Amino acid sequence: MRRLVGLCALAALAACSSNSGAVSVSEPLVAATIPASPPTTAESTTTSTLAPTTTTEPLPADFLGEEVIGTSVEGRPITAWHRGTEGGTVVLVVGVIHGDEDAGLPILDRLAEVDLPAGLDLWVMPALNPDGVANQMRGNGNGVDLNRNFPHDWTAIAAPGEWQYSGSGPASEPETQAFIEFSSRIAPELTLWYHQDLFCLTPSKGRDRPLRETYSQITGLPIVAVTGGIYTGVAATWVRRTLDDAMSFIIELGPTVPDDERERHVQAVLEVSTMVVNGEV
Repeated sequence: MRRLVGLCALAALAACSSNSGAVSVSEPLVAATIPASPPTTAESTTTSTLAPTTTTEPLPADFLGEEVIGTSVEGRPITAWHRGTEGGTVVLVVGVIHGDEDAGLPILDRLAEVDLPAGLDLWVMPALNPDGVANQMRGNGNGVDLNRNFPHDWTAIAAPGEWQYSGSGPASEPETQAFIEFSSRIAPELTLWYHQDLFCLTPSKGRDRPLRETYSQITGLPIVAVTGGIYTGVAATWVRRTLDDAMSFIIELGPTVPDDERERHVQAVLEVSTMVVNGEV
C-alpha cells in the first residue's frame, strides 16, 4: 500500500480553500488516491473524515505530524509529512514538481517506513504539484512549469500551453508561494528533488558536491551536465541562493524505478542525510 496517497487523501479532506493555512493531520494513514477533480464543497480545516477501508497502516513511532502547507490552483491540498528527531538537522525531500514525473513516489513511500538516522528531522512533500499529478501533465492547473516560476533569476519563458511556460511573473503560482513560505519556516539544510527521466545527477563545485558524489556512487546515476532547456526560476537554485546555508539538488530518475533501484535510492537519501547530520559537508 502506498503511504503517499493515503496522506494526500487525508489532506484533501482536511482543507481545500485557496486561502487556507497550514493544517495538522494526525489520523492513521489509509489507502486512497489523489482525486482527479478537486473537492467542490467547503470542509473543515481542522478535522477530516475518510470512508473506512479494509486496511489501516500504523504510523511510525517517530511520526511527528503532517501539514497542509497550501492549496493548488485547482483546489487540491499540498501536503508534507514529518518524522524523525524534532529539532534535529532538517532535510526535505520533494517527490513531484513536474506532475507527469512521478517515478520517485515509491522512494518517498519507503522513507515513511525505514529507520532514520539519529538527529535527522525529515520532512517529505509527495507533490508540490498535485494538479499536475492528478492530470498527468508537467505544469500546474494554470499550465505553468513550477520549476521555472521561482523568483531567483526568474525570466519570462514561453507562452501559456508551452512546456517551459514560467508564469506571469516570479512566484505567480500558489504552489510556488506555498513552498517559499514553508521552506523558509522549516529551514532545511538539504532539499532533494525528484525528476525524470534523464537518469543522472548534475555536477557541482559547491558544498554539496560530496553529497552528489555519494548519491551517484550508491545509485549508479552518472554525474553529467544537463542541457536543452532554459534553467531560470528553478526551485533547487532558489533554495541554494535564498535560504541560509542551504544545499539543494535534483535527482533525475529513469522512466521507472524498479524495486531494487528504489531501495538504492532510499539508501542514498539516508546516507547523504547522515553526512549532513554529522557535519561532514
